[in-house]
Amino acid sequence: MGFWSLWHFAIFIAMTLIAVWTSRRGKSANIGGYGGWLIALSVFLVFWAMQELAEFYRVRHEIAVLVPSALESPDYQEYIRYALGLAWLEAFLLIGAAAMLTINRHRRAVHRTIAALWIAGPVAALTEFVMAKTYFGDYLVEDDYSAMAATVMFATVWTCYLLTSVRVKNTYI
Repeated sequence: MGFWSLWHFAIFIAMTLIAVWTSRRGKSANIGGYGGWLIALSVFLVFWAMQELAEFYRVRHEIAVLVPSALESPDYQEYIRYALGLAWLEAFLLIGAAAMLTINRHRRAVHRTIAALWIAGPVAALTEFVMAKTYFGDYLVEDDYSAMAATVMFATVWTCYLLTSVRVKNTYI
């Protein structure tokens, strides 16, 4: 998910608190349809996909400018191929999850969205970290676990929402 600053965490916590607060106001058993937090989740999934790709291409460009000798390294070329594949896989998973929530009204769309959140989030963040450590060691990689923590938090909160929401239960049969 890229670099997470304190602002990202603050906004994430604020949105979570708003979601909890609004869910406790006037509970309605008839609420259903694609709306509310489902729209917010879908928009964020598309934003996340674009951010992943933009981050990959930005870092690749910075390395090419700051360390031009890296472009001749076979290890760097191999790493960049794997990283590019991973970035595009994440983007397809996230956009596919947003599309499934929007178009598909079956319960399996919710389960597939949850799987996409966990694969594109914690699994991909851990994979990126291990790949960077493997190829570059401590030379370029700091022990920054914020991306993994952020993606675990994000996936956990949205998994709980998708499994317990009245709107989700009424919308996806």
